[in-house]
Amino acid sequence: MQLDAVYLNLAYLIGGVGIMVEWRAYWLSGGLAFRRWSAAGALLWAVQYLLLGAWTAGLTMASTALRTVMSGRLEKGMYKRWVAAGFVALFTGLTAFSWQGPVSLLPAFAVINTTLALFYLNNRNMRIALLASSVAWIGNDYIWQAWPALLAESVAMGINLRTIRKLYAGQF
Repeated sequence: MQLDAVYLNLAYLIGGVGIMVEWRAYWLSGGLAFRRWSAAGALLWAVQYLLLGAWTAGLTMASTALRTVMSGRLEKGMYKRWVAAGFVALFTGLTAFSWQGPVSLLPAFAVINTTLALFYLNNRNMRIALLASSVAWIGNDYIWQAWPALLAESVAMGINLRTIRKLYAGQF
């Protein structure tokens, strides 16, 4: 019983650090730095979910971390298209595997939209596309009453809007 409480507290601590790391990613102006920090945040969330026994969420976040890192490594060519298509297929399969009705379309859209944005758009346009993913996550969090996640995503969206504005103004 005591060990369960330790794992639960550790999971929440790791998840909280993951939120801070993700927010840090959105503050950064460079696309590669954004990807590195965002992948680190996703990896921390994967650990959190695995400690909580949420295997689908943990595997999804671990896949998200890998996707984010790979999107910055593959510049162009056939490999980039195949890897992007592979991640779209993976996230589609995870959605089908964990289907809970139409609400499952929100996170599915978010991860697929983010995948395509990371692989195919430049830094500024990628961030604009990520706004749509944020709206989908916020909607999902609202439906599930996941208030900490809704707050974290709302703050990340605000930081992203600020960074986009600065990118347009040439302040970076």
